Amino acid sequence: MPTASILVPHYNNPELLRPCLESLRALRADNPTHEVVVVDDGSSDGSVEWVRREHPWARVVARAENGGFVRAIQTGVNESQSDILVFLNNDTWVEPDWLKNLVDPLLSGQVEGVTGSILMNWEGTRANFLGATFNYLGYGFEVPGELPDPRGPLIPVLCACGGAMAVSRKVYLETGGFDESFGMIYEDLDFGWRLNLIGRACCLVPGSRVGHRAHSSLGRSSFERKARYYLLNPLRMLLKNGDEEGHLERMQMAVTLAQARERICLLGQSRPPGFLDRLGQLFHKETTPLVASLVEEEERTRALAEKRATILKRRRCTTREVFERFAPEPTRPWFFDEEQRQLLETAGYFELERRMYRSCGIIGRG
Repeated sequence: MPTASILVPHYNNPELLRPCLESLRALRADNPTHEVVVVDDGSSDGSVEWVRREHPWARVVARAENGGFVRAIQTGVNESQSDILVFLNNDTWVEPDWLKNLVDPLLSGQVEGVTGSILMNWEGTRANFLGATFNYLGYGFEVPGELPDPRGPLIPVLCACGGAMAVSRKVYLETGGFDESFGMIYEDLDFGWRLNLIGRACCLVPGSRVGHRAHSSLGRSSFERKARYYLLNPLRMLLKNGDEEGHLERMQMAVTLAQARERICLLGQSRPPGFLDRLGQLFHKETTPLVASLVEEEERTRALAEKRATILKRRRCTTREVFERFAPEPTRPWFFDEEQRQLLETAGYFELERRMYRSCGIIGRG
């Protein structure tokens, strides 16, 4: 049985996958024994046949329908048996010693959690991902910068990027892995936050480097397609991973602001109601269908509350301590693109956010 299973989720456009598979085929012989499993997530363009024809050394697991990144990863986990699970995006290429450097800290016991790669631009000249931070509302930010010395020490981080990371099967299963309810976006941040809370390490390995295809600036239509995840997954994280101290008040604030963001960015309502009115209409479902859907689901199932209770029992540090380590700007505003920033600013969203931060004692009342 191979030491590591490299799981590559894929959906349509096999040419996007070509550099990834070619670079995996070129891994040096001193890398750990491994298998490459392409998890095709319901492609409709002949991707499965292309992989089997062009790269018969890779194993293909074909899903009948498209289910998104997390479900594709879970399918790969279920269809593999190696002790080390490696997740890799299809729009990447890897250096010849990438795998060895990534998994050695796990195999040696140096890290009992997750190791992650440095994500570079496609040319391999700059780092696009040197870790992540987040704000009090659960929105995440990637940290870019200059490439670190590949011989340098491990870098403790809030989370590794789900598109280039490794974890032991044992740790992944014991900690719940990626939360399937997330679908896509922030599943890795949630996993890292959870691991840090229970005392497991997340570290980037400077010598494990991956080129990631640079995306052009995304327009509003792309935000609208992904809005369910951008709006709801931060709320899921806050509800699951927050402490008892001030938890309900901060959840009310987060839900209120998510509703305001939905009204402005998706429903075209140019001004959110006043602060006190918004608190009184916290669960006003008719005008915020996305946020309301999560509220209704949680009221019905209490699924997130149950997950939170499990985390509270296992935690070895507080969310405050995680923020102190990994959130240097906890009130940093989040927006999808410049157009959205202007829209939110014009509509008064950022002022509403500041007022709510003051009301919860997160920032001064002056």
